[in-house]
Amino acid sequence: MAPTVPPSPGNVVSAARFVADFPGSPMGRMAFSELGGINSKVATQEYIYNDETGRTVHTKQFGKTDPPMITVKRAVDQAGTNAILLWHKMAREGNPRARVPGTLTVYDASGQQQAIYFLTNAWLSEVNISSLKAGASDVALIECKITCEEISGDRT
Repeated sequence: MAPTVPPSPGNVVSAARFVADFPGSPMGRMAFSELGGINSKVATQEYIYNDETGRTVHTKQFGKTDPPMITVKRAVDQAGTNAILLWHKMAREGNPRARVPGTLTVYDASGQQQAIYFLTNAWLSEVNISSLKAGASDVALIECKITCEEISGDRT
């Protein structure tokens, strides 16, 4: 009997560049050098009860859901940082126009699209600019956390 060959894992995503495109926001289309992650969470709730025989039953139920969040980073520059901060300001002020549809596209080193994620009603929920030290040659980075109501993969 011949050994079983495991199934091929398919194409592995290798990334060199990330482009976030939010046409309805001040940020518009912008490239990022790092994708910190795409996170979504459904908490687990334990429900304990006694059945009709008096036996204690432990079950797990769906709990609170956290909205999907995408973390991206890029170097600080005046035009890009101003656009990012303006979009974040809209969200802080509760401006309904801060929620926009958008995409996050992953490209490899040759410029070929590797993956695309579609975001529904996204807004810039958090901005962090890295610390800098006088005299150091570090590049300042701006980290953006984009929250959305729904995220889905490639629709092709």
